[in-house]
Amino acid sequence: METEKSTQGSPAGRCCRERERLLPMNDLFNARDLGGYRTDTGRVKWGVLYRTGDLFPLCPGDREILERLNIRTIVDFRNKTERSQAPDGEISTVEGIYTLSIDAGNILDLSKAGPDPDPAEAMMDEFYRLIVRGAIPQYREFFRLLSEKTRVPLLFHCSAGKDRTGIGAALLLTALGVERETVYRDYLLSAEYLKDKYAKYINADPRVEPFLTVRRRYIDAAFGCIEREFGGMETYLRKILLADPARLREYYTE
Repeated sequence: METEKSTQGSPAGRCCRERERLLPMNDLFNARDLGGYRTDTGRVKWGVLYRTGDLFPLCPGDREILERLNIRTIVDFRNKTERSQAPDGEISTVEGIYTLSIDAGNILDLSKAGPDPDPAEAMMDEFYRLIVRGAIPQYREFFRLLSEKTRVPLLFHCSAGKDRTGIGAALLLTALGVERETVYRDYLLSAEYLKDKYAKYINADPRVEPFLTVRRRYIDAAFGCIEREFGGMETYLRKILLADPARLREYYTE
């Protein structure tokens, strides 16, 4: 498990100088703090930005952890059906819940992937491109919420916390000045943290594995789409998503 030192963060974090990125959840998967990553001017603050999978079910122990972290805002990237099938548990400290539904369609019906030696992975590549192209309003609102400092600590999630959340985290860390390889490293942690969640499905049918994990090529596909179709990452963040990297760095780095 990845660890990093910090003296900053939430009250729960300040009680211990050695912070663990992966939160010690009982039932929730892929729940982690985005703090501690090096930026071009310092580090991302601990205890203000969290990414997870869905918050269902939310056992008392997991709820207590999130409440100790004083989670104030939740951003949910799942669609209406996903939310109704697995509603997030209530967290007493939360003041605002924002449903920014990202629905790129049925991945198994994707037809634009074209011939590829790994057709399942090609479908995931196209899925990521569709998110980058189609979820501009949702990520724009995500960055608007982040521009309001009073909303933190903020937690954002989808179902597994790997694709829609993974792209959101990659965009956010990039805006904060985290280097590309570190952004990729954070993204790829989902492969390790979701192993137990999906092991029985993959053991039953190994062909589903590309859909239930992350690959470097998936986030490459998203970033490549941004470079080719939107004029590069800086343009995508500033002009398409209307993000303000300078303000975000002021708020969330040290």
